[in-house]
Amino acid sequence: MHILAADSGSNPLGMLPIFLLMGVAFYFFLIRPQKKRQQEQQKMQTGLAPGTRIVTAGGIYGTVVEAEDGDLLVEVAEGIEIRILAQAVARVIEDVEYVEEEEIETGEDEVKDSAERVELTKSDADGEKKPESLQAGDKA
Repeated sequence: MHILAADSGSNPLGMLPIFLLMGVAFYFFLIRPQKKRQQEQQKMQTGLAPGTRIVTAGGIYGTVVEAEDGDLLVEVAEGIEIRILAQAVARVIEDVEYVEEEEIETGEDEVKDSAERVELTKSDADGEKKPESLQAGDKA
């Protein structure tokens, strides 16, 4: 009886292109995007200036008052300031433009008109639909 385990005929160098292809795929799909995100985060943290609104990694909202050597003095409430590391900043809050209520045209007249036209109905035991206001009067 012969055992042909050593004589399988496969070449170990045949697997090399597959491993190289997997390495390239890992680089383009995992390593490269992660490095790019780290560089963007570091650029954001080094570019913090007084007046910038931020959120820390711990979820604290504040405004940068002073920035020096990787430390930030952040005002979290009126008259309350804390000192944090710049690396603790998770993101910068973009300025939001607030619009006065008078400037918003909601069409309230249209909403009121359509609400007056809607009549709620409810089926009773006979299957007959009655307006909701009539049923409420029947129960009382």
